[in-house]
Amino acid sequence: INYFIFNNKRNESHTLNGILFLFRHIFKNKYDVIHAQAGIVPCVIGKMAGTKLLLEHKHGLDFTLEQLQNMKYNKLYYERLKKLFVDFTLTGCKSDKDVLVEKFKYKNDKVRVIYNGLEKNGEGYFKINKKKFIIGTIGRLTFQKGQEYFIEMAEILIGKGYDFEYHIYGEGEMLNQLSLLINKHNLSMKVLLKGYTSEITKVINTFDLFVLPSRYEGIPYVILEAMKNSIPIISTDVGGIGEVIINMENGILVKKENTTELVESVTLLFKDENLRKKLAENAKKDFEEKFLIENTIHAVEKIYERK
Repeated sequence: INYFIFNNKRNESHTLNGILFLFRHIFKNKYDVIHAQAGIVPCVIGKMAGTKLLLEHKHGLDFTLEQLQNMKYNKLYYERLKKLFVDFTLTGCKSDKDVLVEKFKYKNDKVRVIYNGLEKNGEGYFKINKKKFIIGTIGRLTFQKGQEYFIEMAEILIGKGYDFEYHIYGEGEMLNQLSLLINKHNLSMKVLLKGYTSEITKVINTFDLFVLPSRYEGIPYVILEAMKNSIPIISTDVGGIGEVIINMENGILVKKENTTELVESVTLLFKDENLRKKLAENAKKDFEEKFLIENTIHAVEKIYERK
């Protein structure tokens, strides 16, 4: 399969020049399948070009529950219009499919759920030689990921006398805001902004606990990384996460924007090593049964074959 990397400044897809370039590129190459991973524009062009199979893959809906409930009509109409330009819409979780069908009036049989998958290899649960109990989170520094609740959680735990370290990996538009929050509460020696990392497996295996305080999600890859590497998980129960994490079986689920529940969950797992191991081992088992990359590939192949 030949491939063309569409990522230089001249060809940015969100600019007029980029859209025109993409238009010419699709008409010239006459693709049999367009599988759009980041927006509807390629499918719109593919519809005009007569492409045989058009797919939009929504890896996560960028809406909170409150935004869905209060969506303005023009935005609602725009979201509903997208389904006219695709043969199938793919989502990463059942909860996102439900939103498309119920809120945006997609046909049920035209939306397929394909869970993300990762390769099986992982390091497994182990303790590395370090002095501190480390609680970590990984994700873009954005409103969606809710890292301010992670920082508030750290402040409360420190106030209770727990001598942990808190590592935040990622970069994004909330970097300055989060840095100011850390400094405001004199947490800079305990709560560390570690920046971007491409070595997720290496980083996640430095954690004793992985905490994801997101406001909304699909099913993020970082949850699967933690499961694969047997790191105990505490996450907000948003989006499709409840389809992966079963409370007190392979992780702990808490309400979004609820620092108290985060603190209680961390305290519980810190005090109960057997529970940490149980959750970690069950998570790894569930990952290997349900979320391997081979399962994802097989599901995509069936769509390409229109089955």
